[in-house]
Amino acid sequence: MVNKQISKAQRLFPKLQYPTHRAYIDLFVSMLNQDEIGVLERDIEILSIGLGYTTHKLFQSVIEKETLSDRTHALLFCALKLKIDVKKRLAEFGSELLSDSNQPVVDLVFAQYNVKPEPIQPPKHKTIFNTKFKTIEESKFIVEAIEKRLSDKRLQSSKQDSDMNSAGILKAKTIQARALFPEDIYPNYRTFTDFLLQQVTSDPLRISGADMEKLSSAFGSEELALFANLNNHKTIEEKLKHITFNGLQLKISVKKRFKDTGSELSTNSNLLVIKKIKAQYQSKLDDIEAQKQHELAEQRKIINVERQAKAAERLRVMQEAEAERIKHFSDFPKLGINNIPKHSRTEELLQKLMARPISTDEKKWLDSEGIVSDLIDKKYHLHLAHQHFQNWKQKSRPWELVNASAAYRKAEELTKIKKALDESYPFNIPKNEKKLKSALLTTYGGVCRDLKDYVNSIKLGLEAHKVTPLNFRPCTLLGAVYFSTGEFDLGHEWYDKAKERGFSQDAYDNDIKSVYFRASDEMKNRLKQNLIATGHSYKWLSESK
Repeated sequence: MVNKQISKAQRLFPKLQYPTHRAYIDLFVSMLNQDEIGVLERDIEILSIGLGYTTHKLFQSVIEKETLSDRTHALLFCALKLKIDVKKRLAEFGSELLSDSNQPVVDLVFAQYNVKPEPIQPPKHKTIFNTKFKTIEESKFIVEAIEKRLSDKRLQSSKQDSDMNSAGILKAKTIQARALFPEDIYPNYRTFTDFLLQQVTSDPLRISGADMEKLSSAFGSEELALFANLNNHKTIEEKLKHITFNGLQLKISVKKRFKDTGSELSTNSNLLVIKKIKAQYQSKLDDIEAQKQHELAEQRKIINVERQAKAAERLRVMQEAEAERIKHFSDFPKLGINNIPKHSRTEELLQKLMARPISTDEKKWLDSEGIVSDLIDKKYHLHLAHQHFQNWKQKSRPWELVNASAAYRKAEELTKIKKALDESYPFNIPKNEKKLKSALLTTYGGVCRDLKDYVNSIKLGLEAHKVTPLNFRPCTLLGAVYFSTGEFDLGHEWYDKAKERGFSQDAYDNDIKSVYFRASDEMKNRLKQNLIATGHSYKWLSESK
């Protein structure tokens, strides 16, 4: 995907039609891929600024992304917008570069990497490639992609394109100039640039012309010339352009010196004068910074007050809405159900269920109305379990113990029934009541299985099978337990016996699904491999992780 995005970005600028911008994109790609050419990010930044405002915005949009995939994605979409600007410029003026481009800086960076763009060679006739390229460029995909990418910035971009003298553009050019010399790498030249910008933009620092001349001279002749030529420009915008373009050339000199000597300053620089002038204005700088921090603090206070007021208003509205809601609706958080209309049959049945059992028909009605949740099911089965348990206790009905056990298992409340089964085992049932004894042994084994007491679960399952060898229920218990313990061959063997004794295919499929989703992650993985190997092709199995 990354290579595909890169290839698309490069194809946007054929070498014969857009040699400069194709060379720029190729160097950008080399930097992103960190290939053997060793293109540096700071060189691409200088080249981007040298090519003009739109190209520098492309650089910023790409670099702010974190991953290579996101960066190549941003490069493609920003290159689409750049292509539109360059193509329009080429059609109108016959040149790839804008009026705010700096050709000497572009040539210097290209020369550093032995890049020599060929002159533009317009095609004499339309080739198949050009036809395909135009189709790609004008396709709906590209138009939609550009719109999507730039929708949140369209208003700002439109303003910047239509009014180059706006405060936003001046700020952007100031940021460009400051970006040339990061403070952590070039602290002295960052000071020099900041002082220049503060003088040009009438910053509160108000550095005098004489001090600026002294500072420039202390750096060297190139810096002094940069300052002296400021007076050749009348508007702030022109002066900012002058600082940025000449600063780019200065950056190359400083960067080369830094590489050769390890110092940003030349041997002719006067560091004492630089430090003196900086110290002279330091108190003002501190005062300005303190004032900015104070203003920021005041703004934060205002913002916090507004946020608190909005939060209080939202809370008031929510409270009023909630008060109005509870006039008309009831909630049953213990059943996982909310917003039940008051005085409805649903509310009546849920209130009943909270206190006592509801009938099977009433439960079916709730299900048919979509009033379902695990908590409702558990509550329903818990009431049934208590009812069966009391019948067993008070009326000595052994089958009620079986029913109670089944209901307690569905309610996932096992403590009470486990104790009762422990105390009742080994179930002194008359010999002619084999079905009852088998049911008690099987349900007791099921409780042990739920509690992961697999040893006793297997023991009880085998005992139940011995009592009723033709009943499939003990077989399904043993099949499920052996699957849960990873003894898959035995599991399949017991499930096969269950199917031979009347266990339906649908019931078998549901049992397998239940066993699988109750298993640990490690056992799920093993069981999944076994089921696939034995020809079980369930959709839920292929979709599970």
